[in-house]
Amino acid sequence: MSLWRSASKQARTTFLGSIAFTTITIVTVFKLKEYEFDVRRKGIIRDDERRKQLIENSIEYERNEALQQRLALEQNVTVTSN
Repeated sequence: MSLWRSASKQARTTFLGSIAFTTITIVTVFKLKEYEFDVRRKGIIRDDERRKQLIENSIEYERNEALQQRLALEQNVTVTSN
């Protein structure tokens, strides 16, 4: 007689339930790991874009400052205070 047939219905149900629970847990952990990896990857990409934009903004700011100073010198702008 096989071991499976000799086990009670309750034991077989418990065994199958534990296999199902274990399988679901493993799949869930795997999917969660993939999801967290994707979230981190998107965060890194977003941070890289922010850094790039920050560098571009500071270059643009410095260029505008230099242009403003040059135009102020060319136009001989005088600042009057009230």
